[in-house]
Amino acid sequence: MTVAVWLGSAAPNRTIRWLDGALATAMKFTRTDDPPPLLAVAAGDPTWLDLAADRASRAGVPAAGIMIDLQLDYLGWAQVMAAVARQINATTILVDEASRAERFPEVAALAELLDAAQLTHVVALSPDGQTIHASRAHGNVLQTVRIKGSAVIGIRIPGAPIEEYPTPTPSASMRRLDLNSLGLDPIVLGHRSLPPRSTQQPRRTLERVTEHLAVHVVPRRGS
Repeated sequence: MTVAVWLGSAAPNRTIRWLDGALATAMKFTRTDDPPPLLAVAAGDPTWLDLAADRASRAGVPAAGIMIDLQLDYLGWAQVMAAVARQINATTILVDEASRAERFPEVAALAELLDAAQLTHVVALSPDGQTIHASRAHGNVLQTVRIKGSAVIGIRIPGAPIEEYPTPTPSASMRRLDLNSLGLDPIVLGHRSLPPRSTQQPRRTLERVTEHLAVHVVPRRGS
């Protein structure tokens, strides 16, 4: 079994506790007589990669980063992480599902690309040999699930509270990957890029109605 943690393509929207919680959960897999290979993976701009490497180092998890300047949709990022998973033969992938909204659909996309089982909204997880015991929140119900075989698991487990954290510095220990080494063509992957956001301010309803009427109203003749 090889375990990978997908930290995503950008820093957490709110608290960094979700990122720390994902890394701490991954470390549970090392508390065995035969700990599996473990790797935390992040992609995106250098600032985010430095932060991810810093938090992974503090948790004791080896990290890899892919510097990408593309703004991809969730399917594009899933392709990137799936390529990493195939390269390291990862059979269990934990996804920091709570840090950003796009992490949730990435779980399903990753599971489909890797032909693996998927599980979301996991709030507790405990590996036991080749079996993983997980508890997931389903509305007001807490479900207990046993997982065997390849799986992509979206977790929502916060780490310890922290008031602040030091500004991360560039990490020399982070393993650097690129799209070519992962067998991905940047031009093809660019087809999953999000359209650029428009800088034009949306017109108000009254302005649109006035513009529409101006075309159809016959101008008055002078008296």
